[in-house]
Amino acid sequence: MRMPITDQPNGIVVEGVSKALRGRVILNKVSLSVPKGSIAVVEGDNGAGKTTLIRILAAVVLPDAGTVTVNGFDLARQSLSVRRSIGVSFANERSLYWRITGQQNLEMFGRIAGLSKKSLKSRAAEICDELRIRDVVSNRVARMSTGQRQRLMVARALLSDPAVLLLDEPFRGLDEDGLEALLAIVRRRAAMGMTILIVAPLIGAVLPVADAAYRIADGALTPMVSGSGDAVSKGQL
Repeated sequence: MRMPITDQPNGIVVEGVSKALRGRVILNKVSLSVPKGSIAVVEGDNGAGKTTLIRILAAVVLPDAGTVTVNGFDLARQSLSVRRSIGVSFANERSLYWRITGQQNLEMFGRIAGLSKKSLKSRAAEICDELRIRDVVSNRVARMSTGQRQRLMVARALLSDPAVLLLDEPFRGLDEDGLEALLAIVRRRAAMGMTILIVAPLIGAVLPVADAAYRIADGALTPMVSGSGDAVSKGQL
């Protein structure tokens, strides 16, 4: 079922969220607010908690403490509505089916999302054009490059036109053309009202389109820069 973009002023609201895994504190009273139609990015080392934050927002795991609201839905009470209103791309190429084509992957996941055959075909074609993978999407996933598979996962996340887009390390293997295409589609979707959160070990490539940037370390989330990359142009990073 497709969940349309809502009029909620804040697409993502995280308040005092904590999470421990196997006795280790991953997130410690983390708070974050991403307004509708904006792009926020989070930088952090491997194991710092970036993916854990994404998994919580995607209603894959629950926090130990704190509250999370996504697209106006409370994670604890309305997890199904949260899942229906998001698109998510995890940093795991194995979430794709490698023995079939990229197009067949999109068709399969689109049907799971409840898209009609007609709308799925047009949506997939539009997104693949934007991400510049239209000429390779007919290849088996196993024959695609790392960067092409990365863009395919982003395309899959966008199929249902989600209110909130969550991207976990989407820059892996991207060449200059792929990065340019990814930044362009992120910028366009945000301008249309989509709320976007991107996490990666290094976020310099996406700072020019970001409205806010944070660093996560030792379980804490701290602001780095805000204002559509203004600090980058001023040499603050």
